[in-house]
Amino acid sequence: MQKGFPRQYDDLNAHLEKLDKAGLLWTISDPINKDRHLHPFVRWGYVGDVGTVVANNPKRAFLFTNVTDSKGHSYQGDCDVMVGGTAGSPAIYAASLGIDDAGDDLTALSQKIFAKWVQAFEKPVPAVEIPSEAAPVHEVVLTGDALKGGEGKGLAGLPVPNNTPGWDTAPYFSAGLWITKDLDTGVENISQNRCSLKASDRMTAMWLIQTNGGAHNNWVKYKERGEKMPVALIVGAPPMLQVIGPQKTPEHLNDLDVAGGLAGVPYRKVACKTVPLMAPADAQIIIEGWIDPTKLEMEAPFGESYGNMSVEEYNHSVEVTAITRRKKATITSMISQMAPSESGVIKQLNYSAVMLNHLKNTLYVRQVKDVALHGPMIGVSRLTVIVLEKNTPRTEVWRALTGASAFMRSVGKITVAVDEDINPNNVEEVLWAIAYRTDLMKSVKIEDYQANGHAPKLRDREWEAKIMIDATMHYPMPPVALPTKDIMEEARELWEKAGLPKIAPRWKWYGYSLGDWCEEWTKCADRAVAGDWLLNGIRTAVLVDTDAVGGPTAGVPRKGVVRYNEQTGQVEYPEGFPLRDKFNTDE
Repeated sequence: MQKGFPRQYDDLNAHLEKLDKAGLLWTISDPINKDRHLHPFVRWGYVGDVGTVVANNPKRAFLFTNVTDSKGHSYQGDCDVMVGGTAGSPAIYAASLGIDDAGDDLTALSQKIFAKWVQAFEKPVPAVEIPSEAAPVHEVVLTGDALKGGEGKGLAGLPVPNNTPGWDTAPYFSAGLWITKDLDTGVENISQNRCSLKASDRMTAMWLIQTNGGAHNNWVKYKERGEKMPVALIVGAPPMLQVIGPQKTPEHLNDLDVAGGLAGVPYRKVACKTVPLMAPADAQIIIEGWIDPTKLEMEAPFGESYGNMSVEEYNHSVEVTAITRRKKATITSMISQMAPSESGVIKQLNYSAVMLNHLKNTLYVRQVKDVALHGPMIGVSRLTVIVLEKNTPRTEVWRALTGASAFMRSVGKITVAVDEDINPNNVEEVLWAIAYRTDLMKSVKIEDYQANGHAPKLRDREWEAKIMIDATMHYPMPPVALPTKDIMEEARELWEKAGLPKIAPRWKWYGYSLGDWCEEWTKCADRAVAGDWLLNGIRTAVLVDTDAVGGPTAGVPRKGVVRYNEQTGQVEYPEGFPLRDKFNTDE
């Protein structure tokens, strides 16, 4: 234990100040009912297209400083609520990781995030224990009778919002991080899972079995040994710890040490008051308790990130034994439910970086350039896109596809490999590659026995299948059918001079070669731009017999291209003219 050990990283308060200075925070001082309106208010920021994971735009986080509830209580001055402040947009997520986003597009940003996670896994920094009296999260300690009595007491005294008003059956901590401990190794795991309120001193926890998470695996050991399980819920974690929760981290590492690796400095930890666990000293709130592994309680419905409500099921019941907090605290909540959402951004960027690390540095598929898990509507885990270098051997393409679809139990139901000219974060471009670069008889592989995972439960069997698609080019193809980059940039200058709204391209905006082209056609195009298209008409003026080329739509092979000599004004014909392409087109 080290007295006087200073904090060297951002806690939530410092993070909010930085978001505000960067123009990434809305502070809402009007009264907002946390039971009815708070989450729907933020939801408009997502469905209103002021920020998605597809484009890097001015999406902001929300800080509510005048929270009320349907019973008429006011929490102003005691507890604020923040939503979207960890990963409300790629720019906010970059700030959480201490990355200077500098307007990077999502692909460029993902490379910086990838480097951060590699550093965290390779160079974790051990956390340092400080005394209770020095821990901000121990400024207020509630135990015993202070937790009992219902309304206004314990958990019922915190402004925990309803996440999906009209469907959810209780307020939920949607951004809480559970601390659990491995009975054999003593390693503490931190995982983000939902938590609903049941009483002023009782709540329920849902830890996914299908994803093989650390919290559930630790619970299994307590159940096997017939011991009660100590748990603690972190609310309002420092941002570089908050991003650990949804992440797949090495099981032999304490997650607080991984957070230290992300920050490059040690995290401060403090012993919990009523359970044998260590908690982050700079959190806003810690809720301690015990689980009886032999008992379960009915929990949910709750709106899930895969776009459906999860209906009532049996999950862990937590007897709360302590709430420790700052005098003025901030509850973090996360927009989840149907993507686009904050949970979608954090999982997309987290999972993508770690999967990229796995493919490049564990499987050594060196040609992998990027990985993207698609978020909007389908909630990240169902569609994975892998970007590979040009001319990657077919064996490595399929090793990447197989490795990505097997890396996490239920991630990668649809896994697609694309070339590096495809933006993996743009589903239209990915579909374009699938539509025109695949031979479905040899480019698609379907395998059984993929975990169902975080999705509506299947009613006919316990698992499902997965599909892998090689949508990389199998041979050179004609150019992308858009004006060339230089001409498009000239047109943009004219657009801006005309005072029209700022352009933020979502799809491909200029054409480029994909290998199936020749210099003579470029010269013809240049002449057309210069207004000399009549010369191109001279080039093709000699007509050919229909039967000699096999009929309409017969292609001209590259060795059979006719050339116009601008210096002599003569048309040059190849030997054997007219030549036709060996590939025919169906009538």
